[in-house]
Amino acid sequence: MTAPSLIARQLRTAGRAFRSWLKVWASSPLLHACRLSTGAATAGIASMVVIGTTGAMLGVSPSLAQEKHRADFVTGSVDDSVLTQALDALRRNGSVTPRSLTVRNGETLSSLLARLEVVDPQAVSYIRSQRMLRPLVMPQDGQYVNAGVLPDGRLAFLHLYLEGPHPQDSRRIEVTRTGELFAAAEYPVAFDTLEESISGVASSGFVATVESLRIPADIAEQLKVVWEGADNPVRTLKQGDSLRLVFERKFAGGDFIRNGQLLAVQVVSGEDVHEAYWFENDSRAGGFYTLAGRASQQTFMRVPLDVKDVSSEFAPLRRHPVTGVVRPHNGTDFRAPSGSRIFAAADGVVTFVGYERKGYGRYVKIDHGLGRTTLYAHMSRITKNLRAGQKVERGDVIGYVGRTGLATGPHLHYELMFDGVQINPRTADLPDTENLTAFQVAQLKTIARPIQARFDLLAESESLPVPTVLRTHRDDATAVAKHLLGDEEQAEGASRVAHRVTSMKED
Repeated sequence: MTAPSLIARQLRTAGRAFRSWLKVWASSPLLHACRLSTGAATAGIASMVVIGTTGAMLGVSPSLAQEKHRADFVTGSVDDSVLTQALDALRRNGSVTPRSLTVRNGETLSSLLARLEVVDPQAVSYIRSQRMLRPLVMPQDGQYVNAGVLPDGRLAFLHLYLEGPHPQDSRRIEVTRTGELFAAAEYPVAFDTLEESISGVASSGFVATVESLRIPADIAEQLKVVWEGADNPVRTLKQGDSLRLVFERKFAGGDFIRNGQLLAVQVVSGEDVHEAYWFENDSRAGGFYTLAGRASQQTFMRVPLDVKDVSSEFAPLRRHPVTGVVRPHNGTDFRAPSGSRIFAAADGVVTFVGYERKGYGRYVKIDHGLGRTTLYAHMSRITKNLRAGQKVERGDVIGYVGRTGLATGPHLHYELMFDGVQINPRTADLPDTENLTAFQVAQLKTIARPIQARFDLLAESESLPVPTVLRTHRDDATAVAKHLLGDEEQAEGASRVAHRVTSMKED
């Protein structure tokens, strides 16, 4: 008999004997009054007896360790063809090479797989047949893709990351191979964002500086438009200037996805410190601002009028109220009393002033640079002496509301065009706030403070002048200049003579 059987038999015998004894003991008259207090004692005695009996049985019974493990081995022949197929499958699926890339402009599924070095007609057929995987068939410029490729070129998995307008809209679609079968899935993605810094001494010119400091191309494109207009320290970079950047880098599941928003820029040229910081203007489009709260970028008026009642929304097609013909209407009509002032939406150069009887009536067109133009139509009259080639500033009066051309009533037809594409000026993602409020300036300074400290550390590590020291020196010189001029309204003049005061202090 085995040890477990022997122990079980002894425990059963002991249990029956102990139960009989308890019955006799419990029926005794002398112990009847103590029955209420015997419950716990009885349980304790029972446990001790069981444990003691078990120990005794283990001591006298054969050891469980002495029980031998029995195993039966079956031998037989295996068909060579079956074994070969199994080994081939292991070799094919044994290793997966990870590959990743960013989608190019005009990319297709075929070109995408070719760049990933995937040759898998079965995978292509599956992807084209699945509605969920349609974004893979026509991927968009800038999207991130990672894939796993088997040694024979077949696809193991393919992931495409899609970013929405809000963080909760971002997702990843994927196709995965299991043997000869495929599966498609979609998951929400929360991107991890890290901040990256770049700092160094500029070379001669913008392009050379981007190359020497290894600034990513997408960040360089953002850097080009941080400052717009004549006072653009990036455009006038010269050898010896210092350039420092902070920007976002997006990750998902540990994989780098793309560079994000440029957050801050600092250019130090001699004793001049130029800085701009990205600020999200509430729920509207963000932009770059100085620490004084003034926009460094070109800003647009969404409604270039002193009356803001919209009579006709921007729409791809509408029935013209005069001709009755359905045709594109890519501008926005703002109803306003005849004679209301019309403003230039942003700084720019007038490219057209004229009249079109069967269309715009009297209208003006302005070029704002960087592929941005605006058009103002149906004017009752145009500002006197306004002509093509003339420079205008944001808020300049360029004309007055009317109903010339094809119009049913007085209104402004306003068009905004970026790179040849007409967009809705009311909803376009463009900077529209020229100056921040006092509360927003305080928020901006809170955001900028740790970045300024980082810039100072970078300058120290490069044995270059510390920007905060230069900025303080400059502010002190400006304050002295103001005092010497004796007129608070001449702040701009004080700033211009600050260099001279600085030199006087140094002497």
